[in-house]
This record gives sequence, structure tokens and C-alpha cells, in this order.
Amino acid sequence: MATDLAQSPINHATQDILEVADILNDLLVTKNGTVCLILKTSSVNFDLLSEDEQDVKIASFGSMVNSLDFQLQILIETRKINISKYADYLDTMDTPDLSAGLKRQFVIYKQFIRNLITNKEILDKRFMIIIPYRTGSVLDKNSSIEEKKKVIESATNYLYPKKYHIIKMVKGMGLDATQMTSSDISKYLYSIFNPGLPIKIDELAQIYT
Repeated sequence: MATDLAQSPINHATQDILEVADILNDLLVTKNGTVCLILKTSSVNFDLLSEDEQDVKIASFGSMVNSLDFQLQILIETRKINISKYADYLDTMDTPDLSAGLKRQFVIYKQFIRNLITNKEILDKRFMIIIPYRTGSVLDKNSSIEEKKKVIESATNYLYPKKYHIIKMVKGMGLDATQMTSSDISKYLYSIFNPGLPIKIDELAQIYT
């Protein structure tokens, strides 16, 4: 007898499908025991740099890659941004103190933003560097605190020297890198599976506790 998929109940929560076992001490722990340290980095508009500046960035990135003796993953995320509220905000601004010339420029700027919204997609890019550590342990919701503590301690000893090395190399490219906290990681995962919805701290607490 065929099953009507449209009427079939969904019995799995999102956290059952994800490979995330826990988020502890600013580290993401997967169900297969891999512990990940995540760095978020600043960015630069490469196309706006001079040719010499571009060459320096490329050489610095090459130096970082060549210096690695461990695995990492570079995650580039592109998201559409809705700036219509910003355009509405500009329309409400009162500019009595501006000179006639600045008022004309302000009108031109508002029209530029409106045209940008109408004719192009506004994109935001985020860059993250993920450093994994494979512990060989398998963790799940039934794992004891002592088991998790042992895994985190081992992972921290391995990951933190790598973190400081990457931060130093990224700084050499004229960029900043900071480690994502447990709260940052939770909010990021929540935003992926709940796009457009406000983040509710109480829901995060239920998912990752």
C-alpha cells in the first residue's frame, strides 16, 4: 500500500538530522567525535585594490597555505540582503541643515539605493575558517560529562596552537580573525535552518542543552 508522503508525520527534530552533537567551550562537536574550531574573518573588496595591493594579498594567502601542516576548511557563504528598510529610512530623514548642494547629493543617493534594490541583488559574503580535530570518539546526547570533557580537553590542546597560527597569518593579509563563541555558533546554525526568523535564545537553549 502506497504511503501518502504529504500526510506522513515528521518525527525527527532538526537536531536529530544534524551531525552536531554539542557546542562546548566555543567548539563544535560532531556526532562522529570531530571537534571544530571556527574562525570568522573580516573581508576586503579585492576588485577595488590596486594591482600591487592585490599581489600582496595573493602572496600573503599563498604564504599561509604553504605554512600549513594541518587540515582546514574555508567556508564562503553568500546571502541575499534586503535593504528596502534602509531605503525607507532614508526617505524619512529630515535634512533642513544641509546646504542646497548636499541636499541634491542626498536625493541622488536615495535614488541610487532605490535603483540598486530594483535592478540588482544585494549580496553579503561571510568567510569562516574551520579547523577540525578528529578524536576517534563517538559522542551523542547520552555521552557523559566526563567523556565530553576529555574530548574537549584533548581538542583544545590540539586546536589552539593552530588557531593562533591562522590568526597571525590572516593578520599578515591585513585582515582580522576571531574565534566564534558557543553563542555565535548556535545563532549561526539557527539562522541557517530558520532563515528570516528572529533568533530566540530560549529555543537555542533547548536545542543545545
